[in-house]
Amino acid sequence: MARKLYTVEEIATSVRARLDEMNRDSIDTERDILPALNRALEYAVDIYARHYPDPYIASTILPLINGQQDYEMPENVFEDRVVKVDLKGTTNYYQDIVRVSYRDLANFETEGTTATPFYYATLGRKLHVVPTPSGTYSLRIWYIQNPEQLVLPQGRVTVVNTTSNYIVVDSPGSQLTTESDQLESYVNIINSKTGEIRATLQIASIDDGRVNFRSARSRDEVLGRAVGNSLVGTGTAIDDYICICTGICVPYLSSPTSNFLIQFAVAELARQLGVNGQEEEQVLQKFEDQVKKTWSGREPTTRIAKRSQAFGTNIRKWQLTQRNN
Repeated sequence: MARKLYTVEEIATSVRARLDEMNRDSIDTERDILPALNRALEYAVDIYARHYPDPYIASTILPLINGQQDYEMPENVFEDRVVKVDLKGTTNYYQDIVRVSYRDLANFETEGTTATPFYYATLGRKLHVVPTPSGTYSLRIWYIQNPEQLVLPQGRVTVVNTTSNYIVVDSPGSQLTTESDQLESYVNIINSKTGEIRATLQIASIDDGRVNFRSARSRDEVLGRAVGNSLVGTGTAIDDYICICTGICVPYLSSPTSNFLIQFAVAELARQLGVNGQEEEQVLQKFEDQVKKTWSGREPTTRIAKRSQAFGTNIRKWQLTQRNN
């Protein structure tokens, strides 16, 4: 059975239910609840970054340039948190580059260039590698990526037609537009089971619940994400969701993260309503403790690291066994 995930709209409804508002007009979903949920998400990702970063780890390949030591971090890195850098060496194996303090850089600087720099330091939003590379190989940068913003769903998919490049949704949202110069004409198709983005497409027209997509899109990229021109190969399925391209409408992680998001928003908005939020803050602390322990029950990854280059690169030795026939 697929794991249970909630849409952002359902989470917002849960926030309202917990607040038990006397005047429902005092709290607006887009003005108050969504910003509170996104602040909660950033807080939760900060916790994950310190205790269990795996769900938000991403990597990118960065070719080295001859004579250049400074390289920009990926644009979507969360709080500049680069967690690991390695180098693809002569034997097509990756080897670690050790992070050092900027105070120690002078100890590793040399004249000329080298094919395999051994150290790096973070200087602002740049990675500074030493010794100076010759541009022979590439870096692989591992980092914690920014979470996608939470936005409201704009319809649940009920029909997928890849041949004619359209979907049918149960109820198209009011945020969607067919104006090609508007950001809202670009939508993300969200996997309802995982919260991942299947594709980003541009709307051509909307006819009742039928949403047609452009094969000749106005832009190849929007908000740093590639825009597709067809549903073919995206994996779009019935019960997926669409939302505007600025975010996702199904959180990437479910319980206990969704519970934490709800309680964080409740505690914050309770203060806005003039309610004593001490009890809500206590409940929030319990959910925060749950989030911190999300890593529990998984196989540990702590290992002894070999840093010395004298013993060669970190090549895994496969043990061969012989079966007796």
